[in-house]
Amino acid sequence: MKTRLAALLIGGALSSALGEEYTVYFQQGTNSAAMVRMLAPLRAAVPGAECRYVVLDDEAETMAAAINSANALKAGVSELPSLVISDERGAYATIPLPRLNAAALETAKAAATAPDRDQQARQRNFEAQQYLLFARMALISPLEGEALQQCLSTCRALMEHPFATQADKQRLGFHCLYPLLMREYTNMYTGAHTPASEAKLLEAIAALETARDLDRNSDIGKKAHTERERLRTARRQARTME
Repeated sequence: MKTRLAALLIGGALSSALGEEYTVYFQQGTNSAAMVRMLAPLRAAVPGAECRYVVLDDEAETMAAAINSANALKAGVSELPSLVISDERGAYATIPLPRLNAAALETAKAAATAPDRDQQARQRNFEAQQYLLFARMALISPLEGEALQQCLSTCRALMEHPFATQADKQRLGFHCLYPLLMREYTNMYTGAHTPASEAKLLEAIAALETARDLDRNSDIGKKAHTERERLRTARRQARTME
């Protein structure tokens, strides 16, 4: 059975006669024979249908693994293993394999023409892009140059995204924009302040204060307040030592 699964992995996603593609996302260690059995309703409904199999790590340790997880988020995967059905417009239905049956496949067909399909896809893509941003920040080391600028650009775009809530903006501002700007500042600082490094530090502080002021009573707002006071104390001590 492992040999058969390996062959499917190599074969990649093959379109059915209806132009649909089928992807199975599963966790490392999932019983391959059980997955094949659970896919029987798909084979009965779409003879000759073949699937692409994508394994997801419990915690992504490489960008390749993070991209797989982000793609699963974009498809709406919330349980593993799950079957994702896609067409030329992208993923439109996700069915957990334990609940895959003829009725679920019929329901999936309706999802292809659902009036809110595009809206739902954009929301999932927004969430996936946030996940990828955090992954890049955690996995790319040292974070500098083009990679740092890409993270900054993505962060700012997500904060301005029409789907971004106040909570999203505060989380991105505190956990992404502020540390990214501080990373820029650190990369610029070579033992003495320059006008450029001082300006970058002030920009980072402004981002921190903006995140704090979005909701001072939230957990992030309180953490941002504490961090702002830490910076204030550190700068005061630094001046006394100059």
